[in-house]
Amino acid sequence: MARVNNNGVEIHYEVEGSGPPVLLMHGMGGSIHNWIDAGYVEALKGELQLVLVDSRGFGESSKPQDPTDYTREAKVSDVVAVLDDLGIEQAHYWGYSMGASNGWAIGMLRPDRVLSLVLGAYPALPSPVSDRNRVKWESRAKLMALGMDVYITAVEMTQGKMPDVARERLLNNDTGAYAAQQIANIDWGTPESAVRQMKVRTMVYSGTEDEYPLPNNHLMSKRSASLAPNATFVALSGHDHTTAFQQSAVVIPHVREFLGLTPA
Repeated sequence: MARVNNNGVEIHYEVEGSGPPVLLMHGMGGSIHNWIDAGYVEALKGELQLVLVDSRGFGESSKPQDPTDYTREAKVSDVVAVLDDLGIEQAHYWGYSMGASNGWAIGMLRPDRVLSLVLGAYPALPSPVSDRNRVKWESRAKLMALGMDVYITAVEMTQGKMPDVARERLLNNDTGAYAAQQIANIDWGTPESAVRQMKVRTMVYSGTEDEYPLPNNHLMSKRSASLAPNATFVALSGHDHTTAFQQSAVVIPHVREFLGLTPA
């Protein structure tokens, strides 16, 4: 277990394997264990140096309670702090959902630190934020403030019963930190012109049935990929937001090809 202090925020990370460095960033409400449990680490540690990071607010990292602690600049600086702590000048970056949102920000704000981006199931959020998304994030924050069990009940009313593993993972989160990140999302939008100027070589992917956490999440991700000049898009037929991550054997061959690894 390793930690780096980034302006008072402790960021937890772990390193597995050896080879070209790839930094992995999980989705909202998760931790580095998502990558381990879904089989990514076991499949790739024999040929890549996997740097698994707990995003601020989650896992074993610090959990600030103020939305201003979750800006694009702050979360990008966490990635830079980890790379600096390891003495890595540049690494490939792979993020899923929230982790992909972070990746879009890194590609725009610190392209000098990444060799390439793999961004799963989340677009570059448009600016200004839509009224629908503003209400969604504010409502989620209010529910979380009442307790994660209340939030889970609300999710299940629209999405159906949550798997026990997912329920337990959400219950283990810090409600204040989680709610703060929901509010921070409102200011994460970026104009299309910024996406068009992002030159980092990028692979974007999502399930064709992905409608969560954003309505039309699949189409929005595809749209963002079409704007970035060096991005390609991979559609995972029949998969939704959950299965496009959990079924790692579907995703890994595409990423292996993108990174130029020898076929398994």
